[in-house]
Amino acid sequence: MVKMVALELDEIIWAQWSYTRLAFICAPLGFGKTEFARRMLQDQDVLEIDAERDDVTKLVTTQNASRYDAVLLDNIHDDLSTAEGSKLSSVIRQCDRTRFVFTSRAPMPGWLTPFFAKGEVLVVTSEDLYFTDTDIAHLLAANNLTSTPELVERIADVTSRYPMAVSLSVAHMLRGDGDAWERSLFKEVMCYFDAEFRRRFSPRVQELLMLVPFFDYIDKDLVLGVLGEEDGKELIDVLQHTTCFVTPEGDAWAVNPGVRKFFEWERTRRHDDASYYSVIDHAVDYYVTHGSYIRALELCSRTKNNKRMLAILEEHAKLNPGNGSYCELEHYYHALPEDVVCASPRLMRIMSLLDSMLMDTVGSERWYSELEDYAHAPQRTPEELKIANANLAYLDIALPHRRLTSLTDAVAALARVNASNDPELMPSMTSAMPSVINGGRDLSPWVSSDEETCILIGKLAGRALGRLAMGCTEVALCESKFEKGEDVTPYISKVNAVLPKIRRNGDPSVEFAATGIECRNLVDQGDARQALSLLDLQRRHLLQVKPHECGRIIANLDAMRCRIWLRLNQTERAHAWLEENEPDLSKPLDFLNRYIYKTVSQVLISECRYDEALRLMSTLSEYVQSRDIFIDFINYSVLAAIATWRSNKGDWRKWMVRALNMAKRFGYVRTISTYGAAVLPLLIETQKHAEEMGVDPSQVSRLIKTTRVQATHYPNFMAVPSGPTEPLTDTELQVLRLICSDKSNAEIGEILSIKLPTVKTHVSHILAKLDVSRRSQAASEARRLHLV
Repeated sequence: MVKMVALELDEIIWAQWSYTRLAFICAPLGFGKTEFARRMLQDQDVLEIDAERDDVTKLVTTQNASRYDAVLLDNIHDDLSTAEGSKLSSVIRQCDRTRFVFTSRAPMPGWLTPFFAKGEVLVVTSEDLYFTDTDIAHLLAANNLTSTPELVERIADVTSRYPMAVSLSVAHMLRGDGDAWERSLFKEVMCYFDAEFRRRFSPRVQELLMLVPFFDYIDKDLVLGVLGEEDGKELIDVLQHTTCFVTPEGDAWAVNPGVRKFFEWERTRRHDDASYYSVIDHAVDYYVTHGSYIRALELCSRTKNNKRMLAILEEHAKLNPGNGSYCELEHYYHALPEDVVCASPRLMRIMSLLDSMLMDTVGSERWYSELEDYAHAPQRTPEELKIANANLAYLDIALPHRRLTSLTDAVAALARVNASNDPELMPSMTSAMPSVINGGRDLSPWVSSDEETCILIGKLAGRALGRLAMGCTEVALCESKFEKGEDVTPYISKVNAVLPKIRRNGDPSVEFAATGIECRNLVDQGDARQALSLLDLQRRHLLQVKPHECGRIIANLDAMRCRIWLRLNQTERAHAWLEENEPDLSKPLDFLNRYIYKTVSQVLISECRYDEALRLMSTLSEYVQSRDIFIDFINYSVLAAIATWRSNKGDWRKWMVRALNMAKRFGYVRTISTYGAAVLPLLIETQKHAEEMGVDPSQVSRLIKTTRVQATHYPNFMAVPSGPTEPLTDTELQVLRLICSDKSNAEIGEILSIKLPTVKTHVSHILAKLDVSRRSQAASEARRLHLV
């Protein structure tokens, strides 16, 4: 018999429980909900009732409940009707001096929601009940078993910290099973689940629930679309009210990973995988139809349907990279057999584009060469040759490293593409997609006269791109004038005049470009809040119209919103955005996300994370310079200069001179002045040493004048954070670092050799000084303030 120990309770739970009267403990089978509830109610006179066994409405009356300090109502997941819940609610209201604790394997019932909405219910979930290393060590010691760090780590790894599995592992050790406990533990836990699964659910509901773990996320439309109205509604009802198999996440439910192992084991025992395949095929069709290629491929991978995976990748390859999810699906494409890719001009084109997006020029050129070899093969039919040459011409336009040097070259390549009449090979006029502006280049080196160039592009775009060209020339002209510091009021008017046509008949990317330049102009004039309102409005519109086709546009829009938040000193919102979008620098960067990376660097600099900003900017700056993407190069160089200046690491002048010389070459002003207060001290210092640095003093003077205006509008833009209300002591900083490493209070006490009450005192002081209420918020604020 295993001797159990009380779990270490997070101080946040204790703090909340001290001022709430109701608690709802929600977790699957085997999480020790009842023992945890008893621990919460220790030293109190408790009326304990099991809803599976007892008549709740007879036992929990106002008269009866008022006699006790607390009522523990166990296992309410199946046996309480709405009417019974309503009666309980009345009892809770009348017995205002009695505490009530409920345990359940299902989500919170509706009759408890009014109490929760008023902040009267403490909710404890499975996340709070997992065993920590300290809990495992205490359990071993309580059962006279030698606790070592290696054994604790082994138990945690084998059991995934699942309470019942931890307890069973200790039971096996007490029986002297040696290493055999690991082999028998999994089957024992699974059999325990199986018995309860069969007891609680009818055979039909079991079949429906067995489908759930094939997915990571499910929503109502998916369930009804795949299963039909009757079965779909039944499954949704079970998921919402009867189980903890899923967790609400936005408009969908995330499937809890822990249940997946059980269902895989159960399906193997039942030998009926084949009966699910037709349903899974319907789900794959649903995902593809709705543009969710990532989830479709994940589902195929989970069911080992390689043939369908190839068909989906071929289908996805028809999408323009601006609308597709190529980098997200990169591992699926690169896993394709080489002979399969080399037999398809479409796949070779996509592989070349994909490697280019990942800034792998060598890989991109390799697939371009394979496509050339395909085109030159003597056995090619005229039609195959035409298709191959059209794909090559498309890559000439789309790949930034192939370096088209003029609009004339672009026109010739576009003519070869158009000769194929292939709708898949449709370039765009925006910089975020394969483009007649050469893979996302700006127009800088081709523009001798803005107006003349736009007239030429307008004729070219109208013939070649049709509706996709709607509004492109107006937006391009306005953007060029804006970068050069000119008054763009008349050009904004022309953009606004054509915007309704873009929305009706044009492309969403051009619509975003049109809204974007208007917002940038508003920000430049000091009206950032109005710009934010316009972006919020467009975001809602895009989400309503074609969210799965506008994912990249929405991501870029959110990046623009984040830059406005920084100007408005809304640093918490900016930090939350950063946590969602900060790239993993150990992996290849997605070139199409360069607009987002620019914003990431601004937030990093505002949080004093200069080394990370420099790493990101240095990588991107060299790449865009080698591809003649000049406006991006100026932006990255300015940001690198600011990060170097503030960190005193390296020569900021090198970056500043690069940006100034490139800006002067094309007459750009706002490309630099937009950084306002953040770049102003660098410009002032540059003005003092202009001759020594080899820059034009008149250019610097003009930039200082326009930059001062921006600094007046937004004095806190990218400002160094102010820090805690009071400085943290050395010990508090040590505790904060351990909090950021997800250490429990007991673990912190062990590491620092201080008592648990002392740890709790330090934690309370840290929360107060950082002006937050939870440990997770303290960790987030610590990273934002660069304290750890």
